[in-house]
Amino acid sequence: MLDHESETQLVTRIQAGDLSAYEELLNNHSSRLRAFIAMKLPIPHLIDEIAHETFVFAHRHILDFEAGTDFGKWIRAIAYNLVRKETLRHKRLSNNREKFMEHYLFEQAGKGDISPESPVVIFLEECLRKLPENQRSLLEHKYKLSESSREIAGVFQQSEAWVRTTLCRVRTALRTCIEQKLSASINTF
Repeated sequence: MLDHESETQLVTRIQAGDLSAYEELLNNHSSRLRAFIAMKLPIPHLIDEIAHETFVFAHRHILDFEAGTDFGKWIRAIAYNLVRKETLRHKRLSNNREKFMEHYLFEQAGKGDISPESPVVIFLEECLRKLPENQRSLLEHKYKLSESSREIAGVFQQSEAWVRTTLCRVRTALRTCIEQKLSASINTF
């Protein structure tokens, strides 16, 4: 690890155009930056990608950096913004997939295509079979027997909050499973 004075000298050399000094600075900050990114976004391929983007951005904007200030903080701020950007992009993609699925299901229902032989029903049945027995039982109490959260909580000897939270998680898992199967079937055409 470089001391503050050595790091300031490296930054000054980089700002003067010395690329070898930038390599030394990267080596000094690389592992800590990757650890910082991993804490924020623990997806291995994205850690390397965002670390790379961070160093490229830092190099392109090195003249904007004030030599003598903390370079590590500066690149962590850059990485944080890139992580945030990636997280927002992922959320937009998720929302778009969800809207597509709703639109697709609505169109199919409008055509009268929601029949026992429709892909959505078949995929739902496949996804339901993959669920653990207690989750299938929970769904049965909610949708087949039309029981309230209070009634289901009594049957499972859990709180109503547990029932609502678990139902939400199970529905999300089912939606994800169906979306993956629909996407795979659409991509095969």
